[in-house]
Amino acid sequence: MAARALIAGCGYAGLRLARRLVADGVEVVGTVRQPSRAADLEAVGVQPLILEVDHEGPAPALEELAPEVCFCLIPPASLDADPRAGRVGRIVESLRRAPLECFIYASSTGVYGDRGGALVDETTVPKPDSPKGEARLASERRVLELGWKLDARPRIGRIGGIYGPDRTLGPAIREGRYQLIRNRDSWTSRIHVDDLARGLEAIWKAGANGRVYNLCDDEPHLSSEYARFTAQLLGLDLLEIGEDIARDLYDPDRLARKLGSRRVSNRRMREELGVELAYPTFREGVPAALKEEGSLA
Repeated sequence: MAARALIAGCGYAGLRLARRLVADGVEVVGTVRQPSRAADLEAVGVQPLILEVDHEGPAPALEELAPEVCFCLIPPASLDADPRAGRVGRIVESLRRAPLECFIYASSTGVYGDRGGALVDETTVPKPDSPKGEARLASERRVLELGWKLDARPRIGRIGGIYGPDRTLGPAIREGRYQLIRNRDSWTSRIHVDDLARGLEAIWKAGANGRVYNLCDDEPHLSSEYARFTAQLLGLDLLEIGEDIARDLYDPDRLARKLGSRRVSNRRMREELGVELAYPTFREGVPAALKEEGSLA
């Protein structure tokens, strides 16, 4: 009998992961909030499940499933001060009777906060500096707490900035919605969505329970390098603003993403999970993404 996987929050990254799993012969159930999204899932061989998780208590629709693995890609609410009543905890509790090999929570490298460009790895103590980062860390802790209690075998993937087809900087640069901040160039780490799918699958197949894995590519880089590379490929000009304007323009989460500076190590992903990246750096990944979305010949 084929293994069954649940992708809770089967959106942009979830669909890419689903394609990989379906190709490997895995039966995949994916949750979406809007019925209009069901056709997208069915098109790649995924059984859609319409699910709203913003309520307390177990979700009956999930209790009826029996997946061997759950990939939880649903983000926490930014103001989810009590993760016990939040989205992620509800998913774990709803699967308490499932024969889980593991429960994989997709978190963010944003939990590390601003490190002034220093290198961080999974042993670095998280210090989130934004509402979303704090909610992510709270959800991580809740997944580990509930996961051990309910024998869900929890594992955490901390994901860098995701890019790929239809998730490049092209439209934002073209429309003037992306700006460099003068004298505040920050270090960041990214991952192409196809490599993210590889990493998440590898956490299932080769990961260890209770373990955290950074999912990002091989080359931390300055934000300006990524933006200028994209702009150059598309023949676009970049806008630049001062930090004072940025603080007025951006909400706290976006400001933290723009100013937060850290270099994230993916050594554990490569050595323990054996992930071989199709796009080791953005220099390979961005042109491929632009070509796939039709923005580059």
